[in-house]
Amino acid sequence: MKKQTADVEELLSFADGASRTGTSWINQTDYVGEEDIMSDEDLAGREPLQQLRIIAETEGETKYFESLFYTGAELEELMSELQPLFEKFPKKVLSSDEMDQKVQNITK
Repeated sequence: MKKQTADVEELLSFADGASRTGTSWINQTDYVGEEDIMSDEDLAGREPLQQLRIIAETEGETKYFESLFYTGAELEELMSELQPLFEKFPKKVLSSDEMDQKVQNITK
């Protein structure tokens, strides 16, 4: 089974199919990708690109999810869609460094 996804439905399906409850490790940070293509003037007034990362983990099974968004409304909609996951896998917030380490262990 593929351990990484950007598909909300795939993540929810993973949680629904899990035989036990687990934990949702979650981290939200500014996304720092490649260098900006646009100048600072083009970015004025625009919200920074954010990244939401979630690891749904239960005994022996793990699924990593990440999504990019700009606005609080986008995040709110995403969190609403993910509510069934959080009911079965309660959320625990991680720092960026802690999440980086967990992700590294999953994707290697």
